[in-house]
Amino acid sequence: MRLRRVTERPPSMCKELLEPLSNEARIAYVEHVEATNTTIFIDPIELAPPVREHLKMLRIEAEKLHAEGAFGSGMGCGGRINAWIKLEMKVRHQIDWRTPWEMNPGCAFD
Repeated sequence: MRLRRVTERPPSMCKELLEPLSNEARIAYVEHVEATNTTIFIDPIELAPPVREHLKMLRIEAEKLHAEGAFGSGMGCGGRINAWIKLEMKVRHQIDWRTPWEMNPGCAFD
């Protein structure tokens, strides 16, 4: 299983992530993970160009807000940033985006 090889995640987690996707979306997802050499799962909707662009712009905005101290500092600020991005994706674009924490249960990010 190509996804497991790159992410080193259990086969059951890889299957659960890929199963609801179309065959084309599965291939695109696995190719993205291989190309970026990431070891964490991302929400598959991130591969859609409009969603990717919205996330890019919100991440830039979040970086500015973070620099201004809006999310605090130290442990937990990454979670606050992603919670803000998730909320803004829903409010501004009506997109239900899953954060890295939601996509990777059991992983510690901060």
